[in-house]
Amino acid sequence: MKTLAARLTWCMVMSWAVLTTTASAQNDIEDPNYWSGAWYRIAFDNSGEYLLGDGDGYATGTWYYYPETGWWRQWFYNGPCDPNRQGDLLYHVYIKAVDPAKSTYAEVRFNWSTPEWSSLGKKHPPLPSDAPTATAEATFMQGLRLKLVDNWYIGTIEPIASHKVKEYNPEWISVDIRGRNAYIYRGAFHSCVLADPNMGACYDMATGECFTCFYDQCRSPYTWLGQGTSCSDYVVASPFTGPVYRFWSDALHCHFYTIKESERNKLLTSFAHVWQDEGIAYYAFPEGGVAELLPVHRFWSETKQVHFYTISEAEKQKLVDLYSHVWMYEGPAFYAYSEGAAPPEAYPVYRFWSETLNCHFYTIKESEKTKLVDNYTPIWTYEGVAWYAHLP
Repeated sequence: MKTLAARLTWCMVMSWAVLTTTASAQNDIEDPNYWSGAWYRIAFDNSGEYLLGDGDGYATGTWYYYPETGWWRQWFYNGPCDPNRQGDLLYHVYIKAVDPAKSTYAEVRFNWSTPEWSSLGKKHPPLPSDAPTATAEATFMQGLRLKLVDNWYIGTIEPIASHKVKEYNPEWISVDIRGRNAYIYRGAFHSCVLADPNMGACYDMATGECFTCFYDQCRSPYTWLGQGTSCSDYVVASPFTGPVYRFWSDALHCHFYTIKESERNKLLTSFAHVWQDEGIAYYAFPEGGVAELLPVHRFWSETKQVHFYTISEAEKQKLVDLYSHVWMYEGPAFYAYSEGAAPPEAYPVYRFWSETLNCHFYTIKESEKTKLVDNYTPIWTYEGVAWYAHLP
C-alpha cells in the first residue's frame, strides 16, 4: 500500500502512469502488479452479494458499501483539491460472468469528491458514515456512468474510458460498481494536471489511450490534438476502432466474429482444432459514444450451434420477444454505422444467408460479395447491407 506522500506523486503536470501502461490495455491479465497503483477487483454472486474484493486504494484497497444507492466504492487519493488544476481519469475495466450460464448485470462509473467535501478538512474520502443518505452522497461526490451490462449473457466486456474533471482537481476519486453474477477488475488511473490553456490531449489513434500534456511532451505513436483539447472530449467525439476478427469452423460450417482480444486468444490457444483464424474482417468500434454508432447485437443458438449478428433493433427485439427459446442474447458484439449514418470513409458490410448451412455470413470485401452472388446463389442468398465499418 502506498503512503500518502507517495500518492502525491500522482499529482504531476501530466500522467506518466497512463503513458507507461498503454501496452497493458485490452488484455485479461489478472495481476495487481500489472496495474500497479491503480489496481481494483470485486466480484458478486447471482443475487448481488459481495464475494471478494481488493485493490491499491484507500485503507489497503477496502471496498465501501453505500446502502442508500447500492454502490460499492474503492477510493484513491488524487492530491489536494485545487481550482487551478484538473482531474484526469482513465479507467480500464474487465467484466466477466462468475457463472457463464447465467446473465450478468454490471454498472461501472467514474466518481470523485467535491470541493464541499474537501472544505471539511478530513483526511479520508467521504465514507458511508459521512454520506449516509443519497442527498449527502450528491453533496460530497459526483459521478458519471462508464459502462452498463444490462442482464446480458457475456464472455467478457472490456471498456477503456477517460474523463476530465475540468472545474477543479478532486482530492479523492473512486471506481463505483454495482453488479450481479459479475467479476470485475483492472486499473483506475488518475492524475491532477495544471489547468493550462497551452496543454492539450495527446492521443494514440491505434489504442485510444490518451493523456494531457504540452506539445513537446507528446511523442510518437501519440498525436497532439491541439491546445485546450481534452481526452474525454475527443473520445466522445471520435471513438477509436478495433479489429473484428473472423474465424471459420469446418466442424460447425459457419463463421464467428469478435472484436475482443480475449475471445480471439481463447480460440487460438484452446480451440484451434475447431476454429481457423481468417484474420481481420474489418474495423469497427468496441464502444459507442456518438449518435451515429449503433450496437451490433450478438445472439447464440444452442439448437443451431451458430451465432447471429444484427444492427437492427427490430430484429433484435423480435428474437428476444418471440424466439428466446432458440436465440440467447449475448449483448453488443461491437458498434458500427447503420445505413444512412455512415461517414464517406466507411464501407458496407454485406449479409448473406445459407439455407444449406443454416447460418449467416458477413463480409466487407466486394470480391467476396461478387463471388457469392455470381457463383454460389444456390447456397448463399444476398440479404443486403448489414452495417458499415472500416476496411482492414
